Amino acid sequence: TQDTDVILLTTNTLKKELRGAVGPGMNGVYEAGVAINCLSNIVTEDLARELLSDVTNLTLHPQPYLRKKAILCLLKMFMKYPQALRLTFPRIQECLL
Repeated sequence: TQDTDVILLTTNTLKKELRGAVGPGMNGVYEAGVAINCLSNIVTEDLARELLSDVTNLTLHPQPYLRKKAILCLLKMFMKYPQALRLTFPRIQECLL
């Protein structure tokens, strides 16, 4: 259906942008920041479940800009998908130490 196609396209596009900030040269830091901002505004339970690992990986990014945005986005994700807190709690503890 059309809704399924849009959700799949959105998920894949956000995943591509979030993964673009990781790697040599760290190109795409600001693109990933925009993707995180978008995700935090449109997050659903399905999007949170699919993109949780990508956002969680950005909490250890060398750029403070992305770390801060990732932590704030996780808060919005926890509101829609509470199980995510249990899955990411050890990583969040690392960020706070």
